[in-house]
Amino acid sequence: MTLREYILFWQEAYDKHQSRPTTYAAHGYIFKNHILPGLGDMLLSKLTSEIVGAFLKERKNFGNHRPESPDYPRLNEDTMRHIHRLLQQCLDQAVRDDLMTNNPARAFHYSKPKKVKANVLTPLEMEDYLDAAERLGYLPMFMLALAAGLRQGELIALKWSDLNVRERTLTIAEKRAVERRELVEYGGKTRTITLTPEVVDLLLMEHSKHPSSPLMFMHPATLKPYSPQMVRRMHNEIIQEAGIDHIRYVDLRHTCAILALKNGTDAKELAQMLGHYRPTITRQNYEPYLPHKAQKDEDMPNEATQDELQQAANILDNLLKF
Repeated sequence: MTLREYILFWQEAYDKHQSRPTTYAAHGYIFKNHILPGLGDMLLSKLTSEIVGAFLKERKNFGNHRPESPDYPRLNEDTMRHIHRLLQQCLDQAVRDDLMTNNPARAFHYSKPKKVKANVLTPLEMEDYLDAAERLGYLPMFMLALAAGLRQGELIALKWSDLNVRERTLTIAEKRAVERRELVEYGGKTRTITLTPEVVDLLLMEHSKHPSSPLMFMHPATLKPYSPQMVRRMHNEIIQEAGIDHIRYVDLRHTCAILALKNGTDAKELAQMLGHYRPTITRQNYEPYLPHKAQKDEDMPNEATQDELQQAANILDNLLKF
């Protein structure tokens, strides 16, 4: 059996049922653009650590497909870690399936990042961002993203039935995704978070724009869910309007997480809010911000100081009460 044949089997038999839809799609991208072109035609029985090592070296030096990237043509360490981890995970299962005697990818190691790479919004940036979102008509969607720390895929897959107005709770279906502008359910795993009255009021205002649709956020032209690309485009419009060009969508999630820690949320509660499978992931990502790990401002892996973070937490509370 070739690696290509086994990967197709592994995706269908294992990965599809064990991964989130967005994770499954990301794995497909890595297979298609990195692993299959380099190793797809190799027989599993012929894979060696030398062959895998040569493949990883080639990917690191010449695997970047985006000329606009500052690292081009090289791949950065984060991408290499994802490629190696996915290959290792797949070959581990091949060993368990008795198709290989050992996993040659285990001869290599890529260290995990010690801290999250986050650009936390400063108080002024937070105000400018939300003011710009309001001017553009995007405030309910992106206020919820900032206040609840939702992943992009979770945000666009929300339905009105997920919102309990009386209890002020939002249930996030972790196995629901938008595929080809349609909602698809892959399982019943959910988590529930509490919203402030002000965020609920904003969502009700959004609901009044399209009360007959089951979608919480609906593209006004297609009447279908937003695509991830459209959310990124809207976010880019906001930061351009606000005059801040270094904030990614994921930094809204990081900002929410770090401000929650500043407001006294512990790692276990934060893990539940963010949808991390294990609190250890949360502790690893946000260790510098945990109360018992307070560090000097110059050690923070972002642009906001400790005083600014506390001020930002207060500002977010105030903004939610406008």
